[in-house]
Amino acid sequence: MSGREFELIERCFATRAPTEHPLLSLPLGDDASLHRMEQGMEWVVSTDTSVQGVHWPEDFPLDLASERAVCAALSDLAAMGAWAEAAWVNAVAPDAGALDDMGRGIGQALQREKLALAGGDTVCAPMNMITVTVAGRLPAGTAMRRDRTRPGDCLWLCGRVGFAALGLAHWQAGRREEEHVHAFAHVRPLLWEGAQLRAMGVRACIDVSDGLAADAGHLAAASRCSLRIELSRLPDWSRLRSLAGDVAVDLAAGGGEDYALLFAARPELDCSEVGACRIGEVLRDDGRPAVEFLLDGRPINPAARGFDHFGG
Repeated sequence: MSGREFELIERCFATRAPTEHPLLSLPLGDDASLHRMEQGMEWVVSTDTSVQGVHWPEDFPLDLASERAVCAALSDLAAMGAWAEAAWVNAVAPDAGALDDMGRGIGQALQREKLALAGGDTVCAPMNMITVTVAGRLPAGTAMRRDRTRPGDCLWLCGRVGFAALGLAHWQAGRREEEHVHAFAHVRPLLWEGAQLRAMGVRACIDVSDGLAADAGHLAAASRCSLRIELSRLPDWSRLRSLAGDVAVDLAAGGGEDYALLFAARPELDCSEVGACRIGEVLRDDGRPAVEFLLDGRPINPAARGFDHFGG
């Protein structure tokens, strides 16, 4: 690595984000990071890649795109119920100016979430791309997993769906007012909520990134159960319907990018204290895991079923 690249890394990243942590034995700057392991705890690790033109529009501010890339990665930890501890960031940019913008957004996210920057890499290439690896911890054996949904469980949603897709549509239509684009531009990973749900005894959870229909389908398939969701129970459904009109159903079911938490809990658990809304139930396994949608009690089949990179 050249001296110039070291200088860029120091200026764009190390000076903007925490680089020390009680569980980090060796700080940023060596070939790899070293970490202490606590007895009775498990590490939770996830990685996520965001690419300009795929995950954010070409004309979207690079600092906001980088900040939301970190938050999107952290949402996977929230879905497991982990406390976030450290991040590794690989940044691809065409020039030092773009790298500086990335560093500003990444630093803001890491500072806000109190994560240590444990390592990463920088590459000069004719594109803007960020890969974020995040790690957290939780007591061994307590992670919320997709395959622990059971028939008779209640389905809950923490956070909103449909609003990020609406904000992105507004941005692409040239509407730059903060009220219209905020849900897409500013992702808040529900780390506190995820940890609280895990501590309450919630067993199964997934973060809603590809759309409610798609991610509910993943939850159903992993547990070999079917799910029934009532759209009118979604948080702020009336608001979404008033803003989006006839496309509200498709935005809610297939919009994606909201990073809400969809989870199944035993009927006796009241999860409203963490801001969650009960939106449905888990049905008995009939051998064909599926997701059914209702609107005001009537079956409905949303046209939009979520995002798939290789789904055509």
